[in-house]
Parts: sequence; C-alpha cells; structure tokens
Amino acid sequence: MLGLLLQLSVGPVFFTVLHLSMKKGFREGLKMTAAVALVDALYICLSFTSMSALLQIPSLQKGIGFLAMVVLVYFGITFIRNSGTKSVRQTAAIHHSFTYGLKITLINPLTIVFWSGAFGSLIAARQLTGFLPTILYGAGCVTATILFLGLTSLSGKYLTRLIDPRKLRFVDIAVGVILILFGIETFFTSLF
Repeated sequence: MLGLLLQLSVGPVFFTVLHLSMKKGFREGLKMTAAVALVDALYICLSFTSMSALLQIPSLQKGIGFLAMVVLVYFGITFIRNSGTKSVRQTAAIHHSFTYGLKITLINPLTIVFWSGAFGSLIAARQLTGFLPTILYGAGCVTATILFLGLTSLSGKYLTRLIDPRKLRFVDIAVGVILILFGIETFFTSLF
C-alpha cells in the first residue's frame, strides 16, 4: 500500500509514460513501464547500500538537484522542439520504448534520491527490519510501479481517442513544459 502511495507522487516519468502511450499505444507504454520498474528495482537495491547515506550530504544533494534540472529541462526542450514534427512511425523507429524508458529513468537523478530517501527513512526509523520484510517491501514498490504506470499507459490509450491527432502537438508541448517545470522545481528544492 505504501508503494502505491509513493507512486501517486506524479512526476516526470508519469508524464513521459502517458505521452508515449498516447503517441505509440498501450504496448509501447507497457514496454517503458517495464524499463522503469527494472531501474526502480536497481535503485531500490542500491538504497540498501551506503548510497543512501551519501545522498544525505547537502552539497551532493545540491549537485544532484542541478543534474536533475539539466536532464529534465533537456528532455522538456526535446519534447517541445520535436512537437508535431515527426510521425508516430518515425518516432518509433528512432526510440525503442524499453530503451527510452531505461534511459530517462537511469539518468534522472530524482529516481535514486526518491528510493534512497524512502527506504533510508524506513530503515532509520526501524520500520523495516530483517531481510525478508525488506525484500517484500521492495517487491511491493516495484509491483506498485508496474500497476500505476500500467494504468497510466492504459489511460493514455483511451485519451488518444478523445484528442484530435492534430492537437497531439499541444500535448507534446505541454509535456515538455511540465518536464522543464519539474526540473526547475527540483533544483530550487535541493537548494533549501
């Protein structure tokens, strides 16, 4: 249940999966969801190491905040720049959805900060003790990622039916702006 609640914090990956499923369909959205879940599992495993303690260093947090801003602003500008300029077939040929999901999640520093913070605080508060409960909790979080982003992909499929294909350009721009705003907000949050 906590894993599902953590997923409700809608962020850049949510909007990217929604956008991808609207542009390329439900199956492609699920491929990206699988990639995101794989990276989440990797970062959850890393959060059990000393990585969690390192991320508590203020100067490192600021550096990660800046890096997150750069990555998200870059993706946002790319969405805006490419809005309406490529057909769905051309886009599919350039980006394989699974690879794209790996790339956007792996290079997004927010993901490792998110999971290390979630697990680090539970471990520090002794809410999560023992090997089996920790593994089960991690598996629950990955399952929550798959469920939440799978439903996001499904909703993208149906949203496409409601939006005129000529207006999908505005969806590209909106997703780009949202990613840029998330990036800027992340940077300023890391400063304070």
